[in-house]
Amino acid sequence: HGVDSATRPVSRRAQRVDTMDKVARVGAALLRRGSRSVAETARGGAPSTTGGWREMLINPTRGAQWHETRGYVSSSLPRRADDRFAPVFETPEMDREYERLAEEIKRSPKKRQRFLLTEALKGTRLKPLIAAEHELLKEEDEFKPRELQTRVIDVNRTCKVTKGGGLMNFTALVVVGNGDGVVGFATGKGKDVSLAVEKAYARASRSLVYIERFEKSTIFHAQEAKHCKTKIRLMPAKAGEGLRCNQIVESICEMAGITDLSAKVIGSHHPHNTVRACFEALERIQSPADVAAARGVTVYRI
Repeated sequence: HGVDSATRPVSRRAQRVDTMDKVARVGAALLRRGSRSVAETARGGAPSTTGGWREMLINPTRGAQWHETRGYVSSSLPRRADDRFAPVFETPEMDREYERLAEEIKRSPKKRQRFLLTEALKGTRLKPLIAAEHELLKEEDEFKPRELQTRVIDVNRTCKVTKGGGLMNFTALVVVGNGDGVVGFATGKGKDVSLAVEKAYARASRSLVYIERFEKSTIFHAQEAKHCKTKIRLMPAKAGEGLRCNQIVESICEMAGITDLSAKVIGSHHPHNTVRACFEALERIQSPADVAAARGVTVYRI
């Protein structure tokens, strides 16, 4: 009555039907059907706006017959290549989950079908399976051999008391090295000890230094260093004397490939201060070639 059809508001029923068509077209790309012919149809056929995909989801037999009349299922005809309808997941567990979801959609009423199709689009049913896959990948990464040797120097535990309970956190101090002059250290934090050690190892692997050694067994000269309230004195030793020092310095020397050394820690014996003071002392050690290069002369003149 005087209202243009182009500006006439669309009824709610028409909106629901249009939404069902859109959801069915996109859901058909994700769902797995039990029937092989229907699955081949989903990979090869193009979506239709006349309700063909919805018919196939609700009634696979009738949907396959609907596509057979258009020649999509016949193996003699070339299929239409469309990346949108390629298989999304290749895991057998995910395939079985989509098959169960397709069967549930087929038996459910209209309103329930809309809800299940939305779940299929969001991947709600697959979240536990994807989480399990991530856990398996993490376990595989954990079993990978480390390229550098690792020594855990110190692990500190903290507990933050909150209204819901205590929040535990761990800090690990790790020293890494290849046993041939390359060594590094770092700290890492995590909810458990293994996670903190992994983070510390990753950070230490990115901050490596090379330590000069005399005959690959000891240091060239005595050296002192100080960090905060910790003072450390490193002294060379004869071949075969071994490491005469505390456990922290001994671990650092083993990672650096130093087998003969005498060391004395004066003042605070805090692990973090001891490690930093030891690294400062080792980094200051210079070989005769370094001294000659700094003076601009040859080695035999020194």
